[in-house]
Amino acid sequence: MNRRIFDTATDAISALARLIEQKAQSQEHLSVGISGGSTPKPLYELLGSSPLREALAERSITWVLVDERYVPSNDPQSNARMIRATLFRDGVSPSHRFLDFDTDLGDPAKTARQFEAQWHTSGLNALDIVTLGIGEDGHTASLFPGTSVLEVRDHIAAAVWVPRLDQWRVTLTLPVIQSAKIRIVLAAGSSKAPVVRDVALGVDHPVTRAVNGEGETWWFLDRAAAADLERSGLKAANGGF
Repeated sequence: MNRRIFDTATDAISALARLIEQKAQSQEHLSVGISGGSTPKPLYELLGSSPLREALAERSITWVLVDERYVPSNDPQSNARMIRATLFRDGVSPSHRFLDFDTDLGDPAKTARQFEAQWHTSGLNALDIVTLGIGEDGHTASLFPGTSVLEVRDHIAAAVWVPRLDQWRVTLTLPVIQSAKIRIVLAAGSSKAPVVRDVALGVDHPVTRAVNGEGETWWFLDRAAAADLERSGLKAANGGF
């Protein structure tokens, strides 16, 4: 794994946007897994604005939602709703596709099966890029500590009940994230510093498992999220970093 430390979250997001554009320009078709949450929202606002929107509109891209809260599609908690209001606020470009979870079905398991069918219909294999967040409890996507979804190996997507949140979620499974060609974990803020340090030390969190797969893993951190690494003197050779 590799890490890049930026002065601010804005700098990290700008660098990630440039990377996505460069990858889109360098290959015939790009598949990108995109996560919800507040940290990547400015990324989608940037990608959905000029000049990046016009540059990306010329390329063939499949955007894949990494996970979703099982709420109605018009609920403020919906990741897809946020992404449609930012990345796709001017609509989905004709050369793009957006694969998300249909939570209006009212059945989490059925939603996961439908998503998986659409994945196969779209001809997707391994994602070219998957962007991930990280929770203070070490979760990423909707792969939460102690949940049964961590053991799912034979599906693209799965439903998971998260007792701590008293909520159903639907998510890409661990093998799909592990098989992505490039995994990028975007973390900002001091609240993320302890778990970032844990991963560097090899502590078994869901995110630790997710980033140990095929291809490359990059951590895009602001200085606050990287603070415990620097205080602990952890170098690139230590742990996963």
